[in-house]
Amino acid sequence: MGMRIGNSAATGTAQGVGASNWQQRQQSVKDLMSALQAGDLGSAQKAFGSLPGASNIASSGGNSPLAQVGKALQSGDLAAAQQAAQAWQSARSGHHHHTPAPSAPVAAGATGSSSPTTGTGTVLNLTA
Repeated sequence: MGMRIGNSAATGTAQGVGASNWQQRQQSVKDLMSALQAGDLGSAQKAFGSLPGASNIASSGGNSPLAQVGKALQSGDLAAAQQAAQAWQSARSGHHHHTPAPSAPVAAGATGSSSPTTGTGTVLNLTA
């Protein structure tokens, strides 16, 4: 009896593409924020346009701060784009992952583990 785990080369390639897309998005976001801080509408529009899925983000009708940035840039409203970017940065900085404090101390001699698990994990992509 055996289990076949997917082609590791294909999995590695898919992971590489995902990492590349993530890096491209991160760089585009950095470029966008730099252009907005500098007050450079043209560069901000170009940076937003280089975001993967940018045309869908701005035209989705969504109210996310990133969609608001895109809408403002499409209309040429630099001040609104800057305000939306500030809201987006505030929202992003508020989403740090913290381990919550225990609600009650664990009594000495109690069974079980009270220490939270933190850190990074490994994601496995197994195909049966």
